[in-house]
Amino acid sequence: MPKTELDGLPVVEVPDSEEITVAVKADGLREADIKDAIATALRQQRGVDDARVSKREVLIRRGDQWFRYGAPKRVSSRE
Repeated sequence: MPKTELDGLPVVEVPDSEEITVAVKADGLREADIKDAIATALRQQRGVDDARVSKREVLIRRGDQWFRYGAPKRVSSRE
């Protein structure tokens, strides 16, 4: 069962129909694995305070809430 709280903040499930698109530079992939590169790219987006990426989910913190998105196919298929 997914966590309902992370770092003391609530986690909100985002509908599968809502997607985020982020560009990852090729040099970022050489220096880090794909999950770290995606999290770094997300943190650079306006309005994103923190981001965590796993093969099952993407968590984005905006203010006092985390938002849970399904992991992109590219991340979930690599591991």
